[in-house]
Order: sequence, then structure tokens, then C-alpha cells
Amino acid sequence: MGFTSARERRLWILAGSCLLLIYSSLYIARTATNWLRDANLLRLAVGGSFLLAATWVVFGLLRSRPGWRVWLVLVAITTGYAVLLSRFGLPEERLHFLEYGVIGGLVFAALLERQKNRWDESGESQNRRAPVWPAVGAFVMTAIAGWIDEGIQEILPNRFYDLRDVAMNAAAGALAISSIWILDLARRADEGPGD
Repeated sequence: MGFTSARERRLWILAGSCLLLIYSSLYIARTATNWLRDANLLRLAVGGSFLLAATWVVFGLLRSRPGWRVWLVLVAITTGYAVLLSRFGLPEERLHFLEYGVIGGLVFAALLERQKNRWDESGESQNRRAPVWPAVGAFVMTAIAGWIDEGIQEILPNRFYDLRDVAMNAAAGALAISSIWILDLARRADEGPGD
């Protein structure tokens, strides 16, 4: 089963690289967060990471010249993320939503690209079908990746397995996938029927 396009290949490589970075940093992550906390920089570092991710999303959207519905939905999604993340007392808990949100989004984008290219080959209209299977596949893959993350932590001497973190990783993927899906619906609405 090969890639259907160079873009799909790039998305899978990027998703795999991000996951490898997450897994390879598990041992030192606790030491790094403790150092940042002691230096009173942890909240700033986590906030800066989210700001960087938000900037990446905005620049990605700007390239596609979105309409007003996309911007309205983006404001709603950003507000939802801000409210959700404010509920977590520990800044490092918020990182689950960044890490596995990125993984979920990249996997979803790769699966959407695969589906789009398969539709192009078959001549089937893309507008008639929602990206249900890519969304389900991306959620399952992200949830499994997050579960493996906690499994790795179980065998590390300075970390431990936490079912709550497994759930947060899965929720982060689901939230990112849902956000991308809703943004795509808004984009289609902005383009109007027949586009």
C-alpha cells in the first residue's frame, strides 16, 4: 500500500517524526518541565507552544484565502480551546492537547489526502461524501499512539502509566480532528454550492 501523492507522503513523514519526537523525549520531559517550573518559565513555554501552533494554523488558512465563515469558526474553536485548557491546573497537562492534537490533525490530513486521491482516480464526487472514515481512522490511530506513549512511560523509571493521560491524548486527537472537519465545512459553505 503506497502513498497516493507526494503530499500524503509528507504528511505521514511529518506525523511519524512528531510522534518519534514525543516518544524520544518522554524520559527527559519530567526533568525539563521541572526545570522550567523552577525557573518560572513553564507557563510561558506552554503558552508559547500553543501560540506557535495557532500561528501555524492561521498562516495555513491564509494560504487558502478563507471566507468569513472560516474565520468565525476559527474564533469559536480558539475560544473553545482556551476555555478547555483553562480548566487544567498544571501547564504540562495542557501539552497533551498540543502534542496529540498535532498528531491527530496530521494523520487526519494524510487520510483525507488519500481519500481525495482515491476519489479522483474513481471519478466519484467528493462533495457527496463526508470524511467519516478518515476521521474515524485518525481518531483510532491517535488514540493508539497516545496509549503507546503511556505504555512507554510505564517502563521508564522516572514516569508512570496514567489512564487519565490516555484519555487526554485521545480527546486531544478527537478535538483537533473535529476542528479540522468543522473548518472544512465552513470553507465549503464559503465557496458555495457548485464549487
